[in-house]
Amino acid sequence: MNKFQRILRNLLKAMCSEYNGIQVFLYPGTIFYWLSGSDLLESFSSLMTMRIHYLPLVFFTVLFAYVAFMVLKLYCTFFEGPHRLFPKRLSDFWDHVINLHLYLFVTLIVLMAFYVLSKFLSYYYGINLPLRQGVWFFFRAFTVFLILFYFLRSMWISPFQKRDFSLRRSERHCLAWMLRHPWIALRYNVLMLVLVLAAIRLYLILIVVIISPALSFLSTLSGQQLFIELIPVISMGSIFFNVFMLFAAFMLSNLFFYPIIKLGQRLLLTMHPISINQVNNA
Repeated sequence: MNKFQRILRNLLKAMCSEYNGIQVFLYPGTIFYWLSGSDLLESFSSLMTMRIHYLPLVFFTVLFAYVAFMVLKLYCTFFEGPHRLFPKRLSDFWDHVINLHLYLFVTLIVLMAFYVLSKFLSYYYGINLPLRQGVWFFFRAFTVFLILFYFLRSMWISPFQKRDFSLRRSERHCLAWMLRHPWIALRYNVLMLVLVLAAIRLYLILIVVIISPALSFLSTLSGQQLFIELIPVISMGSIFFNVFMLFAAFMLSNLFFYPIIKLGQRLLLTMHPISINQVNNA
């Protein structure tokens, strides 16, 4: 692997690994700190007025970007380096990609059923369910749960993965250990969740107090727009461009969040309840 490939791999890991991305789904407003406010308003206004027929295209394009991010996150979870160096993990990786699409399909079916139910109750009984708020909340909750699940499992099996155990064997040993030490396992899970929330809170403080004001100051000083700009929705091309820019802002947010993640992860690894001797005797 040459230097350029190593740089690309490190960037991919910084933007997609661990619980990166959860900060945006818990606090969606954080992504707007990376966008030009006037361009965002103009783009949204043009979409919801004269170009509202493009709304389904926006939905499926965002969904495609979402699936791409989750697949990249799985890739970073399974492969610390080039995937050809870990041939035993390829089947597990593809199984998880298929399961991800299955979970997403079930989620979409549930959301469609909720949509039909809300329209039925509204038409026949005059009961208006909070459709948009409900769909957005369910989608965020599903994503946050999925990211946390992948992270917690990755942290638990990390000692076994370092000894090149298979995924299923690592999970079986972890489950057996948790059944023997339920209170220690519960305490470590709570500790991981607390550190995740603390990391997100620290990122919020940094972006509001330091990063966003610094970008505004540098933009004024240089006379150049340093925020990501969107364009008015006038065609299908503008839809793809804006979604790509939003995805870029999302990845940029992840990149700045990654150093905080690494600090918390080092602390968690030092406190991991499964020792190396226990792995060697497994």
